[in-house]
Parts: sequence; structure tokens; C-alpha cells
Amino acid sequence: MSQVIAKLLEDHRRMTVLLEVLEREVKRFSEGVSLNFFLVEALLDYMMNFPQKCHHPIENLMLRSLSARDEARGAAAAEIFRDHDVITHLGMHFSDVFQQIKLQEQVPRELLVDAVQDYREFLLRHMEAEETIFFPAAEEVLYPSDWDVIETRLADKGDPVFGREADRQYRALHKVIVEWGER
Repeated sequence: MSQVIAKLLEDHRRMTVLLEVLEREVKRFSEGVSLNFFLVEALLDYMMNFPQKCHHPIENLMLRSLSARDEARGAAAAEIFRDHDVITHLGMHFSDVFQQIKLQEQVPRELLVDAVQDYREFLLRHMEAEETIFFPAAEEVLYPSDWDVIETRLADKGDPVFGREADRQYRALHKVIVEWGER
């Protein structure tokens, strides 16, 4: 397995852990417990920004290389990538409902529960599709030189999109969120 795929799988694992923390917090909220605003804001920050800054740019490089090597598999993977817009939309809806609750607007608790459930379920299905269709296709089709280019961009510390600093910051945020979620 390439280092790039290993990193993307680790990103998925971390996102799954955060989705579990979010699910527990929203379940408590649905049972009448006050919402931990700081925790939910941190979760939203991570889930809305980390993929855009640290995860999707790597996948985009892989998709370009895959499409150049195998048009049919590239087209199939591109279908999966259309999910990114849906995930963003669902995340924004979740964020909007959360902000209404935070501002103490009269919003039924079920609205937040449903928004989180829709976001969570769609994101989990999307990650599964990437792991079962896109990643294996890339592993099979991409040449070592393709992986070298992707890994070079990944390791480029001067690049604000692909640099390791953003990844380190989100790893630290992930740790804090998980610790908060365990309280």
C-alpha cells in the first residue's frame, strides 16, 4: 500500500472517530442534556476544514493521475468525487441548524439530530466508496512515478495546501475533540 493511501485511510479513521463523538453528543442533546457548544464548534471546524485543506487536494491529484492512466476508472472515481459537494451542503445545513440552536432560536431538537444523521450517514457511505472503489483503482493503475509526484506534493512543507503544518494542526485538534468527547 502506498504511503498516500495509508495517510488517506488514517484520515478516514480519524473522521469516523469524530463522527462517533458527534453522534454521542447529539444523542445526549436529543435526551434533553444541554449541547456542548465548544465541542460541536470544534467538530464542525475539523469536519468542514480538514478535508478541504489536507485531504481532498491529495485525492484530486490521485484522480487526475488515475484519469490520465485509465479513463473509465477515472470517470467512475469522478462520480464519487461529486459527493464532496453534497457533503459540503449537508455540513453547512448541520452548521446552520447548530447556529440557530446556539442563538437560542426555537428549533426542534430533532432538526439537529436529523441534520447530523444525514451528514454522518452520507459521509460514511462516501468514505466506504472511496476505500472500496477509488483507492484500489489508484493502487492498481498508478505508476510509481505517479505516486512519487503525489508524495512529493504531500511532503512539500512550503505548500500551504499540501504542507504538513496544516495536517499537524488538525491532528492536534482531533486529539482535543476526542478528549472532550470522552468527558
